[in-house]
Amino acid sequence: MKKRAVNKVMIIVVAVIAVFLTALTVASMNMEKPETVSQVAVVDVEKGNVAEELDATGTVESMKKKVFFSPVNATVKELDFEAGDSVRKGQQLVTYDLEDLEEENQKARLNVKSGQLDLKDAVNQSNEAKDKQAQAQANADSLEGQVDQWQQYVYDLQAAISQRTADAQNQAIAEANASAAAAQEAAQKEYQKQLKEYQKTEKELREKRDKALTTYNQAKNEYDMAMEEWKKNASKPNEEALMEKEEARTKAQVAYNTAEEAYSQLTPPEAASFAGTGAGMDASSVTVDTSDLQRELDSASATLAELQSELASEKAVAEADPASLSDEAKEKMKVANNLTELEAKSVEELIAEGKKGIQAEFNGVISDSKVVEGTAVTQGMEMFTLESTEDVSVEISVSKYDYAVLKEGQKATIEMGDSTYEGTLTKINRVAIPNAEGTPMIGAVVEIDNPDENIFIGVEAKVTVHAAEANAVPVVPVEAVNIGKSGSFCYVLRDGVIEKQDVETGISSDTQVEITSGLEVGDQVIPDIGNLEEGSPAQAMPEDGSEGAA
Repeated sequence: MKKRAVNKVMIIVVAVIAVFLTALTVASMNMEKPETVSQVAVVDVEKGNVAEELDATGTVESMKKKVFFSPVNATVKELDFEAGDSVRKGQQLVTYDLEDLEEENQKARLNVKSGQLDLKDAVNQSNEAKDKQAQAQANADSLEGQVDQWQQYVYDLQAAISQRTADAQNQAIAEANASAAAAQEAAQKEYQKQLKEYQKTEKELREKRDKALTTYNQAKNEYDMAMEEWKKNASKPNEEALMEKEEARTKAQVAYNTAEEAYSQLTPPEAASFAGTGAGMDASSVTVDTSDLQRELDSASATLAELQSELASEKAVAEADPASLSDEAKEKMKVANNLTELEAKSVEELIAEGKKGIQAEFNGVISDSKVVEGTAVTQGMEMFTLESTEDVSVEISVSKYDYAVLKEGQKATIEMGDSTYEGTLTKINRVAIPNAEGTPMIGAVVEIDNPDENIFIGVEAKVTVHAAEANAVPVVPVEAVNIGKSGSFCYVLRDGVIEKQDVETGISSDTQVEITSGLEVGDQVIPDIGNLEEGSPAQAMPEDGSEGAA
């Protein structure tokens, strides 16, 4: 009995389990499968530091350069450098051979003595000729008065002849003007008639040309629109229509060219020319009788010539006599003698200057040398150029898209070979200069703050200008910021949906962008939405990159 009871219980339990499994199977079959939600990689907006930098290359230039000239006429005895050598302040660079300069000094002293003797001899001759010159000067003064009177009389006669001739010529011109007035009026009327005909024709041709141009522009626009439509359609179904548009454009262009050529060949009539008026006649052809005045003029001119000859003779005695010497001439000779003495002293000073030679005035590099040992140099001759290695800068060029971030006073880093230096932006040029490709470039100067012996003038250096910096500000990766027609925007994930968020940006580096408005710290931005679009449901991809549950 017990065995039967146990078997009965087991049968009931099995039956219940079978019913439960059957119900579970049916329920699972009737349950709808859940929708799969796309996963996207997101980046949280967080606070960070952003540094905006501008990279450029340039050439190292010296800011302090001096060209040395020879202070003396001498021969270079020793030259303690070559182009490209580094020199230190105070280093002896040039030594002179002063033998020729010493000889020049001896000559200068002899010239001083010779000048003193010449002055003494000239004064003696001047005293002997003084009376003779005084008498000649008195005669000359009297003759000058007579010459002035006769010269005025000659001028008056010439003026009278000219006036008589001018009166006759003016009368002839007046008569010619009167006879030409009628011809001038007729020619003017004919010109006005031709001008009206020209203006009418010009207006007709211009209107025809403008109409042809309008037709051509319309045909060209229709052809361009058809071409764009044809390019967009891969199957090219509108090729025949495109050819018709092109033919219409070509015909319109030919019509315009024909109208333009006709218009350009139209020439206005020439204005009437009245060369036959009295103002243009040859006045020299008018005959005037001035024989009476001419005879008086010839006689007066002869008398004037005699007086002028006598005056010249007396002046020659008073002024050109070698034995005479004015007080001014005496003073001039004294001044000349003093100058000779000063020149002698100057030569002595040059000898002292030449003994010093030339020394380096600052630490630097010899960038150019025009002399060698044994060269005969002259005073003021260019010898060599010294460029400082302590006051140096890098001249860079930036494009019109980058120069706006530059400000004088910004710090910079300069890389030159294996060396790195600190620098300061001190100058920004206000004129853009095209480079070899024709692109306008803005020049700037970065001074090197800490130059050393590893500086090389003329080499290329890499410059990084630290343009701006912002600390503890909301930042996102640069790839998360997009540029649209209305400005910058980001895609963000909010409540499981992709949204487009307009943003305003500040400074940016190579990797991050400052967000000044539009996003808050903690917002999830999507750097790349892939094939998804605004409004699509999505969820954040786990940080390990694995796929989460749907």
